[in-house]
Amino acid sequence: MAYHIYHTRGVVIWSMPTGESNRFYKIFTEELGLVGAVAQSVREERSKLRFVLQDFSWVTLDLVRGKEVWRITSAGEEGTLAETKSDPARLKIFARACSLVLRLVHGEGREDTLFTDLLWVTEFLKKELIPKELEKASEALVALRILAHLGYLDGTSDTELLYPVPWSKELLEVFEKKRISLTSVINDALSASQL
Repeated sequence: MAYHIYHTRGVVIWSMPTGESNRFYKIFTEELGLVGAVAQSVREERSKLRFVLQDFSWVTLDLVRGKEVWRITSAGEEGTLAETKSDPARLKIFARACSLVLRLVHGEGREDTLFTDLLWVTEFLKKELIPKELEKASEALVALRILAHLGYLDGTSDTELLYPVPWSKELLEVFEKKRISLTSVINDALSASQL
């Protein structure tokens, strides 16, 4: 029986070991949305995939649908996040974004605007050191935009901050001026999600 191979890119949001040498992943993909996938023997020293399939890494994947979960047949590095992973402040922002995606996205299905925004966050964090005074703004803006993309906001928040535009320091500076008032919008939306 022939299996259809899905080729997509995505970000490894979370993983855990299973069995003796396998690993289970939650990957937010461009084509399929959030998927659960297994990589066979990835924890063995001879595995080439173990260096590619790291948490908070962007990858290209070949996936085959199994009975219960997807199976990863091959993977390659989409882009390095060395700068982000080596800076605790930037890594914290990106990890919280991934955690919120894991919490709020359920089941498979394309989320194009969210996927694009997560790419923009990644590119911004790769290039920019986040000033201490804008760290909270960065985390809050990530949350606000994820909630907006997934339909958890009621439309009362500042729409200028939700336009599909790439991330920049200027965007963070605009958001910082409104962060205190928008924090309650974020918290209300998270509470209403009941997730």
